[in-house]
Amino acid sequence: MKKIILHFGLLFALVAGAQEKPVNPAILKAKQDFEKKMAEAATGDPVKLHELGELHYFGRGTARNHAEAYKAYLAAAEKGHVISVATVGWMLRNGQGVGQDYKKSIEWYTKGAEKGHVESQMGLAELHYNSLGLPKRDYVTAYKWYIIAAGLGSKEAKAFVPRMLQTVLKEPHVTADQKAVAETSAADWLATYAKK
Repeated sequence: MKKIILHFGLLFALVAGAQEKPVNPAILKAKQDFEKKMAEAATGDPVKLHELGELHYFGRGTARNHAEAYKAYLAAAEKGHVISVATVGWMLRNGQGVGQDYKKSIEWYTKGAEKGHVESQMGLAELHYNSLGLPKRDYVTAYKWYIIAAGLGSKEAKAFVPRMLQTVLKEPHVTADQKAVAETSAADWLATYAKK
């Protein structure tokens, strides 16, 4: 009987000790920051909505939840937040937090690309180059967006344009006229963007 009481006392001490374990201050702060960001995002501010999306996406102060992150990014994107616009395009492309949808990805990437967001331009170019969500590869449109992204400083685009010139930007894939139209369109876009 003494042994049973001793074991019960030890078990009780272990359980009581486990309940008194201090909470990690960093975890507590992350949870508090998440709750604060939830309240701030409820106002509809696109920056706060994007930040809430980041917390959900990376699991900071809450469990990682890509579906909730997508909802927050989408709400910010619909209000014109450019980074969220690109993020929505990326998540649709990759099927993160939402079903994969290349056509909608192209729509969102186009919105970001037109606003001068280089990652959106690269995403849009890649979708056209690889024929994702399109009936066939569209090297001309891809080339245009790679030129624009390169013109805005993308090292990846600057490196890829010469490879396109050597491989696909010639007959039978692209005619000289199509290539010239893409180059003119990109130059016009960059000139217009520079005036903004």
